[in-house]
Amino acid sequence: MGEPVRFDSGAGADMPRQAAQARPDMAAGARPPRVIAIDLLRGLAVMGMIMVAYAGGWDHRFTFLTHADWRGFAIADMIFPAFLFCAGAALPYALGRRAGEGRTALVGHVLRRAAALILLGVFLNLLPGFDFAHVRLPGILQRIGLCYAIVGTGCALALRRGGLSVSALVTASAVLLAGYACLLLAWEAPGCGRACFDSANALPAVVDRAVFGVPHLWPWGRTGDIVTYDPEGLVATLGALVNVLLGVTASVLLMRSHKRATLTALAVAGVLCLLAGLLLDPLIPVVKKLWTPSFALLSGGFTLLALLVLMRLAPPGREAPAWTRPVLAFGTNATLAFVGITLIDTAMQLPLGARSGHDLLAGWLARAIPEPRVASAAYSALLLCVLGAGLWQLYKRRIVIRI
Repeated sequence: MGEPVRFDSGAGADMPRQAAQARPDMAAGARPPRVIAIDLLRGLAVMGMIMVAYAGGWDHRFTFLTHADWRGFAIADMIFPAFLFCAGAALPYALGRRAGEGRTALVGHVLRRAAALILLGVFLNLLPGFDFAHVRLPGILQRIGLCYAIVGTGCALALRRGGLSVSALVTASAVLLAGYACLLLAWEAPGCGRACFDSANALPAVVDRAVFGVPHLWPWGRTGDIVTYDPEGLVATLGALVNVLLGVTASVLLMRSHKRATLTALAVAGVLCLLAGLLLDPLIPVVKKLWTPSFALLSGGFTLLALLVLMRLAPPGREAPAWTRPVLAFGTNATLAFVGITLIDTAMQLPLGARSGHDLLAGWLARAIPEPRVASAAYSALLLCVLGAGLWQLYKRRIVIRI
């Protein structure tokens, strides 16, 4: 593996020692205190994703481990927005590390990393059969990569000696929200009418079918028995960009100060986003699978408040409490964790005789544990432990696998 890679970052592996040098308002040789809470938030998101997406029995799950069917929201729906928020939160540190390289080099770095994420996501979707005719083209890593490319390029071009402008970031978020809202409200779907938000005729669903083709969409994105949409589709990325920008904005503010005024401002912003999302719902429904502006605001507010709670439990600039370390093992190698759980699940779905490894293990747990929901969650927890054991070894050696 080579020499261990140190991770000093509260924003994952992207917070460098040199970050402070890009900040003229900091003392020479200083650096922003570690925001451990960002790594914790990312780690909890990874762990939550495994518990939600890799069940032993899909018909027997606890309610809090299930997504909203369409309109509305659930705790499980807050997981992916947290990923995107953390991706945004890491950007100021990553750009600060390379601030002396010039804008062209910064943009090149952002686009190369985004391309790697997108290609990796498509590769994972091809497993195990490499069926190119039916491979799902959108996906989680693809959306993260696309958001990283757009927001990262914008931030690289807007970076000044004094850092990123908070007012510019807020303005960009507002423009995206308003623009996406106008698109959704102005869309008139044949047979559905203006401002259609169903799973077959909403603008994002129609565009995804036209751009990618039905064979390349998420096979469970169905209206009845017909595949009609992809939850990580193209147009809905406009809403997801807002969550990334919220992460960038929070990180910029926290790099400048962890004083009570900053934390209070973030708390107020979180509450306002939550309320705005709920108040918008009658006009623009909260639909995660379309990542509507109301969902972007609601999930962004939830993530901001979750970050502040974690900051209270693990204050910046201090040694990580012992209880946080298993979570940090996931948070500091989040992309590797995503790849790892995908590979484990792919292996578990392969046939072992007449049944797959998944079915054999899930069946054994169902016989051993009388409560079906507990048995289903136990399967997810076992996968979590297997993956966590490997990540823990990397964490102890301070090794971070960068994409």
